[in-house]
Amino acid sequence: MWAILDIENFYVSAERLFDPKLRNVPVLVLSNNDGCAVARSAEAKALHIKMGAPVFLIRDRIKRHGIELRSSNYELYSDLNRRFNMVIGEFSDTVEIYSIDESFFRLPVLPNGLGDVATAHRVREAVMRSVGLPTRIGLGPTRALSKVANALAKASEKVWGGVVDLHDAELRKRLFAAWPVEEVWGIGPALAARLRPLGVATAADLAALHPDIARSVGTVVLERLVLELNGIECEGFQPEPEPLKGTAVTRCFGEPVSDATTIREAMARRAVRAAEKIRAQGLVAMRLIAFMHGSRFKPNAPSASRSARLSPATNDPRVVARVAGALSDAMFASGSIYTKCGVMLEGLHAADAMQGDLFAAADPKAGELLAALDGLNRRFGRSTVRLAAEGQGARSYDTKRSMKSQAWTTRIGEVPIAR
Repeated sequence: MWAILDIENFYVSAERLFDPKLRNVPVLVLSNNDGCAVARSAEAKALHIKMGAPVFLIRDRIKRHGIELRSSNYELYSDLNRRFNMVIGEFSDTVEIYSIDESFFRLPVLPNGLGDVATAHRVREAVMRSVGLPTRIGLGPTRALSKVANALAKASEKVWGGVVDLHDAELRKRLFAAWPVEEVWGIGPALAARLRPLGVATAADLAALHPDIARSVGTVVLERLVLELNGIECEGFQPEPEPLKGTAVTRCFGEPVSDATTIREAMARRAVRAAEKIRAQGLVAMRLIAFMHGSRFKPNAPSASRSARLSPATNDPRVVARVAGALSDAMFASGSIYTKCGVMLEGLHAADAMQGDLFAAADPKAGELLAALDGLNRRFGRSTVRLAAEGQGARSYDTKRSMKSQAWTTRIGEVPIAR
């Protein structure tokens, strides 16, 4: 059977893990540059603060209700994701990371044909004990059913105790009859609107839809979803993610930038990070695209993009930073004010399957150098060792995270000490 575990209000729960004063009070975790609410505690939701609410529009409510604010701490969230997946791995030999706060995993079906609810509860207890994060788990014979079960567990946690099993067909019928179709995994507002004229308003209606009609309305994806809701698994499990076809690193500046040197450094940092991402997957890029622009809220804001072929294809940060810097210089307009820049790497292929360039002289020491660079940065924290082209220390173009919590689990100098 399939199971899916998700963390309750993951970003907020992660922040509360090491900061007890955040418990039982309204908390918002903010987006890049501390602009919008991207995670809300239950207490903040009770104050009717919506997902994505701009902070500047709710300043009065924040002050009136004593809402605690935190900048996104992606390093912490990524490490906690690794930790709770390690715990899941103690109970299952098949774990598929679905998102930063959700993972599918396999558990055996019981002799009576039902899901192993007892083991699911043990997984929840183990994650709470070892990592300290509250969870919910959905069980089902297919991934789609486990996802619906997980949504039901979230909606009625006090009723189900954090675990819902949808192996029982009769139980599915009763629960599906009251579950809106737009709450089903993969059904967005546009698709729900197309299904409404067919009389499909609930999950039960969707499960009863003929697969051929589902295909005509929403392609083969909807057809497979209908089959999965009826307990028929359609896709083979893929434990490894699909290789990237392209990757991008784009960031708004913490403060507007108007000089060429600063823009060039910012572009180099984005390029180096993009190269790091593809190198981790054993890929190289054949093309680099760079862009920069000003505020879209101001008239005649500058905007430009350039591209360059990378030959031979590479993931070497020295090469991509040099190319990105040259493109940055070509795009920069003196006197203009910029608020964002970014780099995209395209034409990605496996590094060991690319044809070489007859006219390019490869650096024989590049492999050892990059392995040492990545090893040091993994051990001591990202950007511990960096290119000179990236500049040093915090700069005005860095994303603003003025309320970021400590790197509680990834930097030795910030690990909490009990006294």
